[in-house]
Amino acid sequence: MSPRKTRIRNRAVAIFGGTFDPVHYGHLRAAAEIAERLKVSNFRLVPAGRPPHRKATWADPFHRLAMLELAVAPYSDLHVDEREIRRDGPSFMVETLHSVRAEVGDVPLLLCVGQDAANQLDQWHCWRELPRLAHLVVMTRPRSEPHYPASLAEVLEKRRVSRARDLMRSPAGLVCHVEVTQLAISSTDIRRQLARGWDPRFLLPGTVLAYIRKHGLYGTGETSPANG
Repeated sequence: MSPRKTRIRNRAVAIFGGTFDPVHYGHLRAAAEIAERLKVSNFRLVPAGRPPHRKATWADPFHRLAMLELAVAPYSDLHVDEREIRRDGPSFMVETLHSVRAEVGDVPLLLCVGQDAANQLDQWHCWRELPRLAHLVVMTRPRSEPHYPASLAEVLEKRRVSRARDLMRSPAGLVCHVEVTQLAISSTDIRRQLARGWDPRFLLPGTVLAYIRKHGLYGTGETSPANG
């Protein structure tokens, strides 16, 4: 019998932030595909504590954190990083990257964002600092298109590489677009289904759905967003 082939993994850390309100298979599939394509075993999903772009989340931070931990529990290459939940004030990604960079040293740090988020990157707090702290991995889907404003396009284009493996040669500063599977799932639609009494099974992990029902989230026991 031939020896089992060992998968080579890169010494890199990937960060995927969001409200995860709630987490669903669209989030998890994108994370899994990026982790596999980039051969990253330290892929961290980072739930926002207080997202600066919206007044409130529908579920309190500790609920969103708990649901995310349930969702990734079966997968050894996916991890939950709770630093934004624990940190006071708005959850600015630049502060998160500063914090992670201080811990991991000069290993490649990958900030993973969807194309829609990338299109608005110039609206993020201190966005020009991001390339100094991390590579940018833009998760594209078949129907998603880049619509970068001129100032952002200028910054991204001069840093763009076509091969994901190029990201592993330096700690930060490059941009790579990586296509992921299109799954027509959204947290908004899941919340709507729950509020209407419909069953959103197969859109999110069963453990997460059970947690939602146990704690009466998203209209199964609540009628208004958390924090107002």
